[in-house]
Amino acid sequence: MKIDRHNDDGVEISYEKRYGVPFIDLSQFKLDPEILSNFTEQFLREARVCPLFRSGNTLAVAMVDPHDIVTIDEVRRQTALEIETMVCREVDLLQAIAQFYSDRVAAPEEDILAEEIDITTLEPDANIEEKTESDIDMAPHTLEEVASEAPVVRWVNQMLTKAVRERASDIHVEPGRDGMRIRFRIDGILRPIASPKKNLQLGIISRLKIMSRMNIAEKRVPQDGRYGAIIDGREIDFRVSTFPTTYGETVVMRILDRIRLLSLTELGFSKHDLDIAQAMIAKPHGVIIVSGPTGCGKTTTLYAILNEIRGGEECIITIEDPVEYDMDSISQSAVNLRAGYTYLVGLRHILRQDPDVIMIGEVRDGETAGVAIRAALTGQLVFTSIHSNDAPGTITRLIDMDIEPFLVASAVEGAIAQRLVRKICPKCKEPYVPPAKLITDLELPGDAKFFRGKGCGHCRNTGYTGRIGLFEVLRTNDEIRDLVITRPTTTALRNLARKQDMQTLWEDGVQKVLAGITTLDEIMRETEKH
Repeated sequence: MKIDRHNDDGVEISYEKRYGVPFIDLSQFKLDPEILSNFTEQFLREARVCPLFRSGNTLAVAMVDPHDIVTIDEVRRQTALEIETMVCREVDLLQAIAQFYSDRVAAPEEDILAEEIDITTLEPDANIEEKTESDIDMAPHTLEEVASEAPVVRWVNQMLTKAVRERASDIHVEPGRDGMRIRFRIDGILRPIASPKKNLQLGIISRLKIMSRMNIAEKRVPQDGRYGAIIDGREIDFRVSTFPTTYGETVVMRILDRIRLLSLTELGFSKHDLDIAQAMIAKPHGVIIVSGPTGCGKTTTLYAILNEIRGGEECIITIEDPVEYDMDSISQSAVNLRAGYTYLVGLRHILRQDPDVIMIGEVRDGETAGVAIRAALTGQLVFTSIHSNDAPGTITRLIDMDIEPFLVASAVEGAIAQRLVRKICPKCKEPYVPPAKLITDLELPGDAKFFRGKGCGHCRNTGYTGRIGLFEVLRTNDEIRDLVITRPTTTALRNLARKQDMQTLWEDGVQKVLAGITTLDEIMRETEKH
């Protein structure tokens, strides 16, 4: 039995080598309703199994653990067929099941929120009245009562479930003059969903604040909180932030899916950059910095690095703001500004814990950077992130923070700059020819083939599904260290690094365009040609 399988930058090879069975990318496989009708949704979720197709007396199934004999026997018992197993990623399996049953319940264009809660037909006696400016003085116990109303609770629960099922990374709840606007950030783009009536605004925001353990009576200053839930059998963390505005508090919820912890091979590194990155993190000491703008996946990369090196033989300690993913075999700590526990304070105490590896969520000032540099010089391997435009700019940024160039040259082992671009939807992918002038201006191969997404129901007519990283990996050597001591410009450092075979973000993006992974529009939006 054979099936065409998508090789996603080494992911297939990694899974097949680990489990000894074929890998299948469920994000590109259409499930068969007739085959799935033999199973309940609950069983498929709990057993982490998904039937694919039948060939004669054999049923092919995708499994997170293809060696789970109990589940294989149960599927064999239910179908009276022989079972052939394939391995898949857990997040893809759960997403495929959620999408399949969601499509069967609702019409393609129907919004699950509108279906579950028809906010246009709420009865007048629903105990939720139009709120005015006097709401700011409402007693906390009254706010709790409003937030506990059944329509509010159901609306919030459905919103969170929908966001997770649609792979959103953030939820934006924004009150305005005419009512509340709710948007999901999917693949980096904010997309609106059905919004509730204005008279639900106070209840929804209060509900989110209660769930996140915030002070619901305080509306004048920003607050931060956290909320955890199990949705579709997956452990989901929501990092919640409120911000006071003219028409009420905005709420932004960052969705942290523990299943989405990726390995280095899944992030999008080219083989060239992956080899360099793995050589850097194998060092016994030094500082390795991941850089890029907010929301570009720096934390995901740091966790992928920690996941690569943890094994029980080393003491790994992190200090983060906040802890985004819980990881076994690692000691994780969250800063607490109210208690005076900052990155700097935490880092100084971490050094007394005899760590081998330290991960600092972000270097925000020269003092913290200085302690991190000194930790690396005394024998620790330090990982951190910083805001800069590219990998060479990371080095010059440290010098701009008043870190002595000789310390930077001695301690920094390398820098990784990254961006996120959307991937072309595999369901509606088609070839096209860009304008000849664009190809000439960008110095692209004249005989290259280019692709784009036409737009379909699978990608909500955007032409894109999912995202992948663009990377620029700079590894320091003696020549680069000698240049760093002279306080070079970013351009001078970049020119030297490129002579030593550093691939820029733009060059990595072009490679992914030519491979049919993303589009020219995406790399032009996220990077620039040097």
